[in-house]
Amino acid sequence: MRHSNSGFTLIEILVVVGIIILLAAVLLVSFSGVFSKSKEAQTKTTIETLKANVESFQAKWGVPPPSNLSELGLLTQYPALADPNKDNIGIEALVLALRSRREQGPYLDMPLLNDEKRRTNLDGDTVLEEAAAPEHLDLEDGSARELFEIADAWGNPLVYVDIKTVRAGNFSYDVLLADGSRTRIDATALQDALRHPVTGQYPTGYVIWSFGEDGVNDYGRGDDITSWPKYEVEE
Repeated sequence: MRHSNSGFTLIEILVVVGIIILLAAVLLVSFSGVFSKSKEAQTKTTIETLKANVESFQAKWGVPPPSNLSELGLLTQYPALADPNKDNIGIEALVLALRSRREQGPYLDMPLLNDEKRRTNLDGDTVLEEAAAPEHLDLEDGSARELFEIADAWGNPLVYVDIKTVRAGNFSYDVLLADGSRTRIDATALQDALRHPVTGQYPTGYVIWSFGEDGVNDYGRGDDITSWPKYEVEE
């Protein structure tokens, strides 16, 4: 009399395990794509929020916020204002300007400023104590002297440059990233990247961009996320 063997053979078990591993790999890739898209969408929202804040500032001051503290100091009649370490200059100047309570400010979206995942100070710098005097920027009390950055969804500071500074050229500074590495923002490279390939025109007023998921500065190309309509140059 034959007895049926109800157990699985080794080959059958290996086939099942292989199928499970394959399905897990497919799901992992799918979820990675979803998370990536989610972070891209979050960063786009952050940039759009900053654009609205910049427009509010410009409506009151007549110009977009300067992208360095020296120019911001001249605008606010405090020429001694300066960045102490030359890192993350553009976004720090933008955030400081938008925090000003002068001319019916502050202009910076408060939930954005209060979000510790978006508000960073990676280089740990501050402005001079005198720069927080009410007659100059009129900043909020407490942490007023910190030079904050606004970061993208991957934790890297956004880059901000006003077009006046772009046209003038002759500048370069480092962006300190979340992993401690640095990347250089160069005026000539930025000018070349921002000129429209057909019209030769620059975007209007200012530019804000994120290095995207790969954390590599492409000056608004590649996977960078930008405040202006992206255009790619055919190689």
